Amino acid sequence: MKEGKIDELKKRLYGRIDTSALRLRRRKLHEQSTEISQGWEKPDALPVFTGMQRTKVWIPKLFLFSVLFFVIALGISFFFFFGGTTTVSSQNILIDIRGPSTIGGGEVLPLQITVLNRNTVPLELADLLVEFPDGTRSADSVTTPLPRTRVSLGTIAAGGQKNTAVSAILFGAEHSAQEIKVTVEYRLQGSNAIFHKDEVYNLALSSAPLRLTVKALKEVISGQEINFVITAESNATAVLKKILLVAEFPFGFTFKSADPKPTFGNSVWQLGDLPVGGKRTITIRGVMSGEEGDERTMRFQAGVAKEEDEKKLATAFVTDTETLIVRKPFIAADIALNGDRSSEYVTGSGKTIRADVSWTNNLATPVTDAEIEVVLGGEALDKNSVTVERGFYNSAAKTILWSKGTDSEFASIEPGATESASFTFSSLSLAKSGSLRNPQITLTVNVRGRRASDQNVPESISETASRIVKVTSDLLLSSRAVYFSGPFTNTGSLPPKAEKETTYTVIWTLTNSSNTVTNTVVKASLPPSIRWLGVIIPASLSSGENLQFNPVGGTIIWTIDSLRAGVGYTTAPREVAFQIGFTPSVSQIGSAPVIVNEQTIQGFDQFTDGTITDTRPALTTNLVTDPTFRTEQSQVVQ
Repeated sequence: MKEGKIDELKKRLYGRIDTSALRLRRRKLHEQSTEISQGWEKPDALPVFTGMQRTKVWIPKLFLFSVLFFVIALGISFFFFFGGTTTVSSQNILIDIRGPSTIGGGEVLPLQITVLNRNTVPLELADLLVEFPDGTRSADSVTTPLPRTRVSLGTIAAGGQKNTAVSAILFGAEHSAQEIKVTVEYRLQGSNAIFHKDEVYNLALSSAPLRLTVKALKEVISGQEINFVITAESNATAVLKKILLVAEFPFGFTFKSADPKPTFGNSVWQLGDLPVGGKRTITIRGVMSGEEGDERTMRFQAGVAKEEDEKKLATAFVTDTETLIVRKPFIAADIALNGDRSSEYVTGSGKTIRADVSWTNNLATPVTDAEIEVVLGGEALDKNSVTVERGFYNSAAKTILWSKGTDSEFASIEPGATESASFTFSSLSLAKSGSLRNPQITLTVNVRGRRASDQNVPESISETASRIVKVTSDLLLSSRAVYFSGPFTNTGSLPPKAEKETTYTVIWTLTNSSNTVTNTVVKASLPPSIRWLGVIIPASLSSGENLQFNPVGGTIIWTIDSLRAGVGYTTAPREVAFQIGFTPSVSQIGSAPVIVNEQTIQGFDQFTDGTITDTRPALTTNLVTDPTFRTEQSQVVQ
């Protein structure tokens, strides 16, 4: 057995017996011949290293995959370099927008837009999208909203450019910032994706197309009637259509009446179409109630009415807010100038003004020893023109005083009683005082008195009201026709002969006294028998000045952007001369026909914020301003 042999072997190895005999019993070893190699030979692969066999299979696959990846990457790179999309960058697309940095509201805004493609591939199906600010209107129709416009540019070649012109009419508040977004949308060959490049164009509105002025007192007495005078005046270069005025009245205001009456409710007026320079005036009357020191804000907006709702604004061209403070004085004072209670009153040079001063006792007790003092000031006051009823005028101090010394009614004014007094005054003639600048007259009314306090101790009370009178500049046109004098040599007979031409010289002279006047326009027309000869002196007019003749209607228009104060007084007048030809008809024999029809002048006074207008009579062949001319030379002869 196997176990027995093992035990027997243990005994032989570890037992206390003589082992020499055991060694003799060993099996004899036989010599074996073995061939020994004289060099290193590569051993055969052993089964335990079968993993190396798998490695030899995977390496070729990896190599093949690497080669394939390299080829694909090379192909993609080749495609990207010569036909791919990664070479197209929006940074290489330039949008150049050229236009004014400022523009008047309501004027046509011209934009010249250039799209330059600096990429190496063309931009296909390119569109130009221009997004305008709210309220923008079409340049073709001011009533058509224009929120955005799209222009097809087609294909823009590599290195090429496309130019396009876009125009619109912007509206908004004066000096407001406007932003126009310009976007180029494009596609690339072989792709349906839409790419884009944006650019923003900023500009400012130098003026609103509509000027809105509100004349009202800054402080009002609770419970007393007040007036608001709102004037909307066109500042645009084209007709403003469907103008709407909307008023928002504050809490505590009770509407009484308006002239003209509101179109809708008591706060919406349709002003219709406003021509260039046209204006509309609305007077609102009402009562403001409140506590002492309360602030009340009235808001007025004017603009274009909505097409679908004529009672609402589509675009507000201008907004004006007036904040009033409610007062409840112990004794109230007010002053009206020719019936106008506005804080500012505008008058002409040398005009007489009637002033009515009123006062009211708002206390529950009488006011005693009342005094009303009017302090007159301003360099435009003609202090010698002041006349007073029931009061005393101190010409040295330029003050008017009503008291119990001049009228016994001032000794005591009963609770709730209202009294009044009047006086007149005039402004200086600016034609005689050409050195005045922005002339005005100030009036300050001081009401003083005494009342009994809660402790039955008399205490002083007072109240003040003030007004400003602004004097309009004297903008004067002098027109004359001459034959012998003037800058031109005239031809033809005097007196003029029927069916024979005689030439005349017409001279227009402008003077302006005290205030800067802008947008001055002199206009006249020629009768059918008069021929415009096209010669003007000076041949080169000043900057901002132009004289044109329109053969349609025979109209002559002389425009001057700005006339400074003192022109014709402290500096030389503005003058222009032109020549006309007159061929009378036999039907005009024995008469002195008109050679220039009635002439009109209009300008905007920057100080009084109002329009000045005047007319001059027609010029005839009776040349009364030519010193060499004789009266018998005026009538047409055979």
